[in-house]
Amino acid sequence: MRSARFGFREEPILRTPWGIADHVTVLDHGIRCVSTPSHGGYYVPPEARKLMPPEALNTYAGPGWYEEDCDWALVALSFPKLFPEDARALAEIIVRKWHSPEVCKAYGLTPAADSHYRARA
Repeated sequence: MRSARFGFREEPILRTPWGIADHVTVLDHGIRCVSTPSHGGYYVPPEARKLMPPEALNTYAGPGWYEEDCDWALVALSFPKLFPEDARALAEIIVRKWHSPEVCKAYGLTPAADSHYRARA
């Protein structure tokens, strides 16, 4: 539903890996930017995930969820028109420092020399 006065789109209650969202912004491709009282991130629906490299689909929060600390960078690099230039530059740094060499390669990046990436057990 749209609010004629403010032009925003209201969303029904959305459960996230971090609890119930208290704020949801709907972006292009149906991507949702969500926040909860404790955390937040992005939800990328299945159709939009088909536009992402396969290496970017395995996230800590579960299918389609990209948390706000590191995984959001995968959304920013996959859908660059949704993010300002400075956010995209930060996303490249985060991917290089915190994601696997395979993820870096999928985005044409080289892992940082001081990478913090550790393979999951």
